[in-house]
Amino acid sequence: MIALLSFLLTLGSIAPGAHAGADPLNPFGLSGLRYVANTTLGPPLELWHEFYDHWPTGIAISKEGRLFANFPVENLINFTVGEITGGATEKAFPNLTYNQPPSLVNTTNPQLAAGYLQYLISVQSVVVDPKNRLWLLDTGRPIVGSIQPYASGAGQKLVGVDLTTNTTFKVITFPPTVAYPDTLLNDVRFDLRPNITASGEGIAYITDSSDEGRNGIIVVDLGTGDTMGDPSFVGVYDGVPFTVIRPIDSPINPGAYARFTTGADGIALSADGEYLYYTPLSSRRFYRVPTALLRVPPNGQNPSAAFDAIAGVEFLGQHGSHSDGLETSSDGTIWVTANEQDTIFSFDPVTKILSPFVRDPRIQWCDTLSVGWDGYLYFTSNQFTRQPQLNNGTDLRRPPFAVFRVPLPNNATKVTTLV
Repeated sequence: MIALLSFLLTLGSIAPGAHAGADPLNPFGLSGLRYVANTTLGPPLELWHEFYDHWPTGIAISKEGRLFANFPVENLINFTVGEITGGATEKAFPNLTYNQPPSLVNTTNPQLAAGYLQYLISVQSVVVDPKNRLWLLDTGRPIVGSIQPYASGAGQKLVGVDLTTNTTFKVITFPPTVAYPDTLLNDVRFDLRPNITASGEGIAYITDSSDEGRNGIIVVDLGTGDTMGDPSFVGVYDGVPFTVIRPIDSPINPGAYARFTTGADGIALSADGEYLYYTPLSSRRFYRVPTALLRVPPNGQNPSAAFDAIAGVEFLGQHGSHSDGLETSSDGTIWVTANEQDTIFSFDPVTKILSPFVRDPRIQWCDTLSVGWDGYLYFTSNQFTRQPQLNNGTDLRRPPFAVFRVPLPNNATKVTTLV
């Protein structure tokens, strides 16, 4: 925490959530936003970090206050996982070599997803578990030019990093019957209670958000590595219906059109580990399923396990927005990103009521939430819907991208009971 506070001091007299010379409601110089309303709600945002070189999808904060971010590999950026080192600087984590597989240097070869076990290819999510260990979820699918090659072999993996030594302690890969070439590993949550698996090391739940005909939830035994394995939705941003009409000029998927994924995307475990909450990205629908059903392996002894899990899904209603991330705090609240409203909602699992918690027009696509041991909710603003490939070739993004934080109510903090 001392280190983080020290680099925040480099921002000088900048007000929380703004930077020098900026309009406090539009600190990143975004133009033509057509806000439906520029009012704010809830606790004021604190600007925690600015990204000038890369746009983040995921963030994670450790018990000591170390902040990590991941970046989709697009047009050969320098690294896919970084650690925050200053108010506007990052460095490759755990090191630069691990972030640079040799084939990414070859820009003439679009098939870059060779199965590298010893390198990170394109990390989609970073998460600090209840034991204060960092996990990196590698899709194995970098974006190069206008295509996203299919993954292969060890390109798709879950990597555990010991934060006391900054070295990997576990690498879990997936059999081809669980993670297919078109699988898009998206987000991961951890239940480390020793009594839920024979190995005693806990479970990881991973969403596959592929929009190419198959998606779902992958369940991983962290000890053994064993795994089990709404299309008409239209989002609205800045008061404008968001439709994507860009054809993909790709040898893999020629003539297709870019669209938001329809698979499970954001996930969160209940504070007691008994439910997994999830929401598809191309939907405003909100679901949960008992984790006891997900942990039953479908085999000869349990031939109906997959069907039982599907039957056990509970529809919680609509959360009213295009949501990309979920998270849980120690008081049991499920936090839900609401990107159409520049808002973060709270969901009470007892009353089943969704309520707006914080709203601010600077929240331009909150991709990921991370609850810290310090009682703050950290989240990204990465202007996802303003990318050129989603706006007929025009890049509407205005760096920097940002991490904000707000204090949580009820003295809530990170869930640390799932160990």
